[in-house]
Amino acid sequence: MAGIRAAKRYAKGLMQFVNETTQSEKINQEMIDLKNSIHASRELRNFLASPVLDNKRKVSIAKELFKSFSQVSQNFIELVINHGRGDILREIAQQYNFLYNKQNNITTAEFVSAIPFDSNMVNSIMMDAKQKLADNSTFNIETKIDPELIGGFVLRVGDKQIDSSIRSKLNRLKKEFDKNDYIVKF
Repeated sequence: MAGIRAAKRYAKGLMQFVNETTQSEKINQEMIDLKNSIHASRELRNFLASPVLDNKRKVSIAKELFKSFSQVSQNFIELVINHGRGDILREIAQQYNFLYNKQNNITTAEFVSAIPFDSNMVNSIMMDAKQKLADNSTFNIETKIDPELIGGFVLRVGDKQIDSSIRSKLNRLKKEFDKNDYIVKF
């Protein structure tokens, strides 16, 4: 819990600094890349959280790993590591993305389907959902595949969900049959 509060503070500080520059979109993409890199590599997570390694060594390795990042992001990563908070770098990046999306009215939509849909179909479904949900924000669509849906899709936007999967329709039908009190008499 304390790590999340600290991550929010660092992210808020970075957001305030970046708002004074014109690099907010670039920094947001770099924070997404940072979050994904740390999430994908257990070794990197362990390296950043290691109390055995000194901060100078961590900074030099982090600079090499993220040398394609802008100077602002590199300096921020160095600052976080020097403050002994390398272990929450992923959470900081995640909180920054959350703040950036909130500031720019971007909503993350999770589109789960049984088979891959083409982008035109997904965009068409999103336009219909946008009208149904009366949401004026821009959508950042995350697509996932779940073969257990059998067919159809599930769309989650914030705390709202549109479930048009075959699995849920079969489950509703099963519940209706279970409620049926009619017993055939021979």
